[in-house]
Amino acid sequence: MSEKYQFEQLDDETRDYLLLARSKNGKGMPGIYTPKPNYLPIVGVILGFIVLLTTLFVTFPPTGHPVKVAMLQTAGYMLGGWMIVAALRVWTGSRSGRYAGHFIYVDPEMLYEGDGSTIEVTDLCDLRDAKAVQNFNDGKYQNTSITVKVGHERKTFDVLDEERGRRIAVYLNAVSYMRDGGEDGKDEELRNLSPEAMGAVAKQVARTGQFPNDPRAADEQEGVRIPHPKKEGGAPAGIIAMLVTIGVGAAMFMGFKHINKPFRDEAVFDQIKSLPVKEQPPYLRQYLLNPDFVAHRDEAQQMLNAYYDANARTNLNGTDPDMAKALGDIVLALKSKPTPVVSLVVSEDESPTGRDLSRPSRESAVQTKLADKWGATIGDEMVVFASLADPDNPNAPDRTARGQIEVKWKFTPAGAIMYTVTFRMSPDDEPFLMKEGSIAVVKEIPADYRGEPEDAKVELTAQAMADSIVQSTVGTARLRPQPPPDDF
Repeated sequence: MSEKYQFEQLDDETRDYLLLARSKNGKGMPGIYTPKPNYLPIVGVILGFIVLLTTLFVTFPPTGHPVKVAMLQTAGYMLGGWMIVAALRVWTGSRSGRYAGHFIYVDPEMLYEGDGSTIEVTDLCDLRDAKAVQNFNDGKYQNTSITVKVGHERKTFDVLDEERGRRIAVYLNAVSYMRDGGEDGKDEELRNLSPEAMGAVAKQVARTGQFPNDPRAADEQEGVRIPHPKKEGGAPAGIIAMLVTIGVGAAMFMGFKHINKPFRDEAVFDQIKSLPVKEQPPYLRQYLLNPDFVAHRDEAQQMLNAYYDANARTNLNGTDPDMAKALGDIVLALKSKPTPVVSLVVSEDESPTGRDLSRPSRESAVQTKLADKWGATIGDEMVVFASLADPDNPNAPDRTARGQIEVKWKFTPAGAIMYTVTFRMSPDDEPFLMKEGSIAVVKEIPADYRGEPEDAKVELTAQAMADSIVQSTVGTARLRPQPPPDDF
């Protein structure tokens, strides 16, 4: 009963007919025309500008990855721009011959429902009757719902104008009346009226409520011929529009990616400078490592150098000036390195009799204590102490690796420790300082220690060695601040 077309698929005669009805608002036509409001263009313009402004707010300044930000900006601006352009096309297209518009138009042959660029056509040749229901909400008119019976099927459409809704219902029933041959079905004069004359008569009935005395005379009142819609050709594929859209999107992406670089450089560097001075070093390193950041490289390096120069020596108050200076030299060299990592290797060369199996845990404990105390005192933002794991025992340090700082020790038969601390500027360099020391066996065992006394002496002596090295290099170690509680 109903069929949908793209407006451009209709034959020229039908398109001209509907465009004439639209331009004349139905006056002088054999049917009744009523426009339908279309709020989508204005909504599209508003939402389009909202999307554009939101995209600008979210992506500016562009501090994220250039490709990701450019993709987000392209998507946002393409969507917002498309919504605005679509609205403009609707407004301009409403005055062209390629756009149907939004309306309902009925004549004795067809019901046309225009919805932008599409047309739904319902054949009314087998029209039986039309029923109209006016809908109100809190006493305010909303619309008129008209249901037409065509053959054994029904079709319902809404009209938003109360008077035109009433006239369309009367018009359709008048057409059905004439098609049926009048009251008794025997009036061949009415049945044989041309569609144009039938439309003219039905319009007069809808307007005055009465049939004209001479229905055939109405044939001369309307000079427009009613066409029978035909489909000509297929719907436009829109390939050119798709290619243009892809081209515009690609150009916008490349443009945003190029434009974002200097803005991102400035924004990121400003964010780094706004941080507390203690938090700046890691981000200054990231800035210097990123090849896209070029505007403030010299200033960033100067800021990093100044922080190390001001804080490295200040935090090294060891009791052994040579060891404190050696550790300071290694830390200061990090200001020009891509990462602030110092390699630390610990190894126990000779273990007490019967205590070989616990050697990896002692080495790991010494390494953990040195790294933790040094890092907390010097500053985690300035240095990170790390070592390779033993391939045969991932829970223990690798004794065979060379490090910038090496701590080696052995137990004497009496249980004391003899140790050596070696300092290198890099693992491949020769040592520039080696310091030896000794730790007497620890005899006082804490009352809460639950293991064997001999195990306690060995473990506590190793920990005492680590404490001595910390004291010699940085002095009194600082405690790390406690994290805030999860629940107040």
